[in-house]
Amino acid sequence: MPSSLNALIAAWAVSLILIVGTTLFFELTYDPAASEAIEGEQQAENRAEDQPQQMANAEPTTMNAPDDGQVAGAQPATSEQKMPGEAEDAATQPPVEDDARPQRQDPETGLVEAEPTRPTPEPRATTALRTGVKVEANPALIEQSNQGPLPRRSEDGKTPFQEYAAPRPVGDTRPKIAIVITDLGQRSRMTRRAISDLPPAVSFAFSPYASNLMEYGEQSRRTGHEVLLMVPMEPINYPQHDPGPFSLLTSRSPRENISLLRSSLGRLTGYVGVINHMGSRFTAASESLKPVLEELNRRGLMFVDARATQYSLALGMARSLNMPSSYNNKFIDDDPNADEIAKQLADLEGRARIFDYAVGVGRPYPVTFDAVKVWAAGLNERGFVLVPISATANQQPLPR
Repeated sequence: MPSSLNALIAAWAVSLILIVGTTLFFELTYDPAASEAIEGEQQAENRAEDQPQQMANAEPTTMNAPDDGQVAGAQPATSEQKMPGEAEDAATQPPVEDDARPQRQDPETGLVEAEPTRPTPEPRATTALRTGVKVEANPALIEQSNQGPLPRRSEDGKTPFQEYAAPRPVGDTRPKIAIVITDLGQRSRMTRRAISDLPPAVSFAFSPYASNLMEYGEQSRRTGHEVLLMVPMEPINYPQHDPGPFSLLTSRSPRENISLLRSSLGRLTGYVGVINHMGSRFTAASESLKPVLEELNRRGLMFVDARATQYSLALGMARSLNMPSSYNNKFIDDDPNADEIAKQLADLEGRARIFDYAVGVGRPYPVTFDAVKVWAAGLNERGFVLVPISATANQQPLPR
């Protein structure tokens, strides 16, 4: 009995010594700063492991950004239904932009524009030497008005068409083809791509409803592209398809249409002429069309008939006014397919071989840009030359 009791007492004493000793050891060796550092490292590791999952689950912030290229009040344009033998009015749906910028409103016109950004341009002297296109707008060819800077003839008779046209090919007898890309300005990404990627001889037509038009026009000329302005005109299925608030309508008086025309003209400077946007009804109505062409001619501009209808009177009327004019022979991307666009471009070559000149119109589609670049790269080998739209002025036979 005494020996068992002694053993229990000894075990209890040893346990007590171990407990007290361990407690004293931790008390003497505990470092709060080191403990916090270890805890911080563990938290950082946990955050690092969680971050990829958080990034994977994050919603894209640019997918639903508002369009920065649409004027307030402008309605999206859609294509008209074709009449038999009639070309479709060129129109595109302005899509959602992915690079919208802060907006500001012009107190005089009420138009909403994105705050302009100025990308680094090419050196002006080098570009001007290479392309021959005047970059800066000539003040002598501008009439200041409450509708914006309007084009005009200078006091010595010089016209915007003459000032902003690229030099014509001299002594080149090859068949000549002009390509115009329309509806630019409303999609800023595609507009910038057109300016940077397409051959300089491709001409650009800008919508009057787009923002940053002055900037886009200057960038286009700096890279050698001639510039046109689109003028919205009444289609046969108006108002189901509405070209927007600047539309020229057969129901309006000549004075009203001229005022609306000037609202479009004042949106941009430095352009050689205009091309109609839609207009299958308006271009076939001589009483409505003639005052508009007379106004354009008085201001020294070229008129390019998009040929929204085979019944258009625009080209014959423009020729009778002795104004520079040409017309679209073919919409190259009614079917926006690479093979089909290549076929339409080949058809233009056939027409140019017969009539010396041909004009094609395309829209700002990626497939169109790619097809035009590939086609243009082999044009010289096939015996053709790509020219700006001004080079076709008064060169085509009247359409039948």
